[in-house]
Amino acid sequence: MEYMRGLAKICYDVGEEGIRNGANKFFDSMDTKRDGKISLYEYLGFMASNHDGPLRQREWFHKLDKEQKGSLSREDVRTLYYMINSGRPFCIGCGEFVAAVYFTCVECFNVSCTLISVCLECYEANRIHHQHNQFLDNFALLELKRTGSKLPALKAPAGKPQDSHAEYPENTKELRRMAKAYLRSTLEDPEEQKKIKKFVDSVRRDFQNFMKYKEYQRILGKKLELNCRGPEKFFKLLAKDPKNGLDNSDVETFYYIVRSGRPFCGGNCGLFITGTFFTCSESFGEDNTKCFYLCRECFKNGKFEKKDKFEKKDPIILDNFALLHVIGMGNQVKTVPKKNTPSNGAIASSSGQMNNACNALVPFVKGASTTLSTAAAIASFLTAIGCPIM
Repeated sequence: MEYMRGLAKICYDVGEEGIRNGANKFFDSMDTKRDGKISLYEYLGFMASNHDGPLRQREWFHKLDKEQKGSLSREDVRTLYYMINSGRPFCIGCGEFVAAVYFTCVECFNVSCTLISVCLECYEANRIHHQHNQFLDNFALLELKRTGSKLPALKAPAGKPQDSHAEYPENTKELRRMAKAYLRSTLEDPEEQKKIKKFVDSVRRDFQNFMKYKEYQRILGKKLELNCRGPEKFFKLLAKDPKNGLDNSDVETFYYIVRSGRPFCGGNCGLFITGTFFTCSESFGEDNTKCFYLCRECFKNGKFEKKDKFEKKDPIILDNFALLHVIGMGNQVKTVPKKNTPSNGAIASSSGQMNNACNALVPFVKGASTTLSTAAAIASFLTAIGCPIM
């Protein structure tokens, strides 16, 4: 929960006024006693009326209660508000809430606002019980939507045990596991296998066992123009053993990084972003030379020059989870009846009640809560990021 609390705090403290207003209205709608805190009774009553997912269960009240005082503070409720509005799913394999990376059914995503998703652990073990079998991780899926590329949807590898991850460095363990899952999932895709082999072979023929930093600069520096101001730091991050250099699995991880569109920070640090990133609606949908991304720290601390990066004075900036959620909601935005946004802070419903679901995203769109209807707000945002509703 601390990971979610941190992201929720960043979005509230640094995000637009509309996000803060939405979070405050959400709290006020739940606080029926007007005593500045949320009791279990208030939580269960509000969630029963506004949300039909697992978050309505009482166990989540206790998980959200950071201080374990038997009531939720404004900070606790802001975390809940962010969890819903960023579209974080529950795994269909183990049933657990997925705070970080997830794999989602591409076919269902394209036609429905409800994510059919599995966590990394269940994907690795193929604990997937679903009518479709084509999945992509949320980073790769966002890249597919940004570029319109032919990134293949992948079938989870059947019947194979989970790999041992003991040798992976802690700061890149999740990334390497995702790369490994991606590579295993392409075994039934001949075209993607050819691309992987061509990439790896073009590098491998220039060194025998390990690629040193100088070779990395000479070979990969020519192959790909990376927006990276700390190439040596990226090399050390990429290599399990920086002293020896990059081995074959490191090169395969690098292929996944490029293929899934993982970005480098456009803020002051300029480093590769291993997890959650923030991006501007003005640049999303452009090629990588024009896209602008921020790591958590640079966004939180304002370590970037807005005047040099954005055409508009007040750009819309979302994290990658919320952005993918917005795009997913746009798949059904045409079915939403045009009506004014309710003032009670209604939240997303996993049953497909699109007006409530779309309303949950309105605070993420600048000015939407006061100037645009629910459907119009999201349609306007989708047009701004290059994914207009046809």
